[in-house]
Amino acid sequence: MRQPLSIFLVVIQLALTLMLGLAATRVQAQVLRVGIYEQQPDIYLSPDNHPAGILGELLNEIARREGWTLETQPCSWQQCMQWLHDGNIDLLPDVYYTAQRAKTLGFHHVPALHSWSQMYAKAGNTLRAITDLNGLSIAVLAGSTQEDYLRTTLHSLGIQADLIPVQDLTDGFQLVSRHQADAVAADFYIGELSAREYGLVTTSIVFQPTEAFFATQKGQNATVLAAIDHYLSLWQADPNSFYFRTLDHWRLVQTPNTIGPHAIRFIITLAVSLSLLLILLIWQQIRHTRLRRQLQAKTRQFDTILGSINALVSIKTPDGRYLMGNQRFEQFLGASAGHLVGRPDTDFYTNTDTLATIQQSDRAIIETGTRSFIRQTIQRPQDDSARTLLTTKAPLWAANGTLEGICTVGTDITDHVQAEHTRHRLTYYDTLTQLPNRRMALEHLQQIIDSTRHNQAHGALLQIDLDGFKRINDKHGYRTGDELLAALATRLRKATREHDLVAHTSADEFVVLVDALGNDSHESARIAMSIAENLRQTISGNTLMIQNIPVLITASIGLTLINAASHDCDTVMREADMATQRAKDQGGNQATFYKQDLQAEVEQRLWLEQDLLQAIGTPQLSLHLQPQFGKDGQITGGELLARWQHPTHGPISPALFIPVAEESGLINLLGTWTLGVACDTILTLQALGEIYPLSINISPKHLMEVRFVDFVRETLERKKVPGNRLIFEITEGVLIQDIQAVALRMQALAQLGIRFSIDDFGTGYSNLAYLKRLPLYELKIDKSLIQDLPDDNDSTAIVQLILAMADQLNLRVVAEGVETDDQARVLFQHDCHALQGFLLARPMPIDTWIQRVRKRQLSADH
Repeated sequence: MRQPLSIFLVVIQLALTLMLGLAATRVQAQVLRVGIYEQQPDIYLSPDNHPAGILGELLNEIARREGWTLETQPCSWQQCMQWLHDGNIDLLPDVYYTAQRAKTLGFHHVPALHSWSQMYAKAGNTLRAITDLNGLSIAVLAGSTQEDYLRTTLHSLGIQADLIPVQDLTDGFQLVSRHQADAVAADFYIGELSAREYGLVTTSIVFQPTEAFFATQKGQNATVLAAIDHYLSLWQADPNSFYFRTLDHWRLVQTPNTIGPHAIRFIITLAVSLSLLLILLIWQQIRHTRLRRQLQAKTRQFDTILGSINALVSIKTPDGRYLMGNQRFEQFLGASAGHLVGRPDTDFYTNTDTLATIQQSDRAIIETGTRSFIRQTIQRPQDDSARTLLTTKAPLWAANGTLEGICTVGTDITDHVQAEHTRHRLTYYDTLTQLPNRRMALEHLQQIIDSTRHNQAHGALLQIDLDGFKRINDKHGYRTGDELLAALATRLRKATREHDLVAHTSADEFVVLVDALGNDSHESARIAMSIAENLRQTISGNTLMIQNIPVLITASIGLTLINAASHDCDTVMREADMATQRAKDQGGNQATFYKQDLQAEVEQRLWLEQDLLQAIGTPQLSLHLQPQFGKDGQITGGELLARWQHPTHGPISPALFIPVAEESGLINLLGTWTLGVACDTILTLQALGEIYPLSINISPKHLMEVRFVDFVRETLERKKVPGNRLIFEITEGVLIQDIQAVALRMQALAQLGIRFSIDDFGTGYSNLAYLKRLPLYELKIDKSLIQDLPDDNDSTAIVQLILAMADQLNLRVVAEGVETDDQARVLFQHDCHALQGFLLARPMPIDTWIQRVRKRQLSADH
């Protein structure tokens, strides 16, 4: 009896010491075909072919109340989506909402589940930010929103990562555990469960907050979606509802350890003390066999203690059969008193994940022979609820050194976890709008400030102040004002980018934090202003119906850029507040920058872009022709130049509106219009007997557009214009981007007869080897080299060198910007083929040039 009693004493003392240390609208009855794919714990198929998991239990309860009959059809994720599109199933749970999916699928309005995505990898990984994924392989569920998001984000950031699509996330976790992939992307609920099973850990890379819905085929089962919305709305408004009870049962979210470092050190100290005490007790038992009766009496006392404490205490044999368990543990399992001994876990637990978790931790004790201190999420058999246990497992050794059993002492800390989650929610979120509050906004702002100092990329703070909000409260009451704020919060979330933070910071004030705008301050300001204008129009664009009362609200938005020079949060907030106040002082319902000069520049770019779009194809925008003359005074060609006569601002320089057209994408539309006018002008001149080519400037973006060659071919055929009457002028800058791709595009156009000229030649820095590789016809010497002729020796030498090189390569040369007779004389002396500039003729409207041609011909006839 000595050895069993010694073991039992060890178990009792261990349990007692650890517990003292840790005590701190109804739808008609119908049949619904439901697609079920394996995605624990969100949704899966139970052994009796019923929906299970978080969403499964919600659907079962709604079906019970509505009288629906659910017919489950198991399928893979992609197969489920295809069946839903084809109408082979009526309803699919756990579908993340995207604007693209909303085009073909029907969604209800109230999200069934909020989550986010996270990266998981092997222990010891160095993944801290998304940029750390460069050069790595990432497993991702095929066809999922994570795959779409990662492909788009990694491409936009220039991160070279290999995405490995898998049909089941389990395959992804297996790939990482077998070192066949570096990381796996998964929904947080699923990821936390699978990571522990495959020995992976959570990384710091968190992305893509998501909302899960039940989806139907577009336009089908509207009453079903309405019923789901009805119950979700009611349940989510009641913290004690079936919805929150279900989440409590299934919650797998890991929150910060509620046991602090001091408590852990205290436990370790206790554990060391316990070990010494145990050794002493065993030694005393061997030395003092006479104390057996006293020990048995003490055992009975500890039996009483074990029966009264809240700890779950048990001992199992190495093969997994129970030797003992206290009353609390028997109640946890739902086992009758005395019916635990000799039975395995499979007699009590039905949840496969729970069994896997328990068996994995037991194997670790057997394989390492050391004590473990872990936190586990267990599905309690008694009511199938998810419980979080803080568990200590220790090996029990026989006198001969063999493992005799595994002692487990667990404390149910579920209430502590939920309380911590609630505390975090109350600390960082606004209860009215469910948006982050001022505290979280300030912490996020500090992160952006620190980030800009590290990577030099700009961010922006947008402060949104509602105009006249107090009048709405005074007129309609505070309840109407609260509902208005909640409605605006929803609008703002939908109108911002996924990674932007929208916060409700005071009664009538919201804040939007935007990061990763780029390194260029002017471009960052333009993007920030565009976002602000979009938010302003989102707020004021449509009347809101609040309690059947139409409410129209406007907003004043103050913006300030966040960059490496931003001092601290107070400074940035003060700048945004000053900008907001200026917006209000100017009448409200507008967005204003903190820096006035930046505001003026952004506003100019905005009206330039908007007005240019309206001007294309109207008399405001026209092409002027500047002729080119040979040495004999004959016209050898002409260049068409865009001119813009704004009805309010007067003439707009091409140096202003061409870059705006390039950045906004209007350059393709401008180039299309230019080519059409050029063809018409060629035909008009041809009818007058004027046969010479016309040059037009071609944007690099337009040149490399996929259908550009086809578009040029179709235009020439439709207009019946020979391709050799057109010269496309391109700058040297386009050649250094991707000379191979540019060469292929130019060769395809050359087959149509198009000839090419290098504009502003002599100002670039590219390798001159491209002159031999490209189908070039002409070089245009930049006017910056012409203006100092003939007095500047360096300019003269460069021009002579260009003319000599062009002669060797059999290329035609046109000199731009010729304004004096001396310049013309030097150029013609060195065999320049043609001149273009104010000395010979200024650019003039095409109609004016046509009139000159007709007048010249009439003079020649007479």
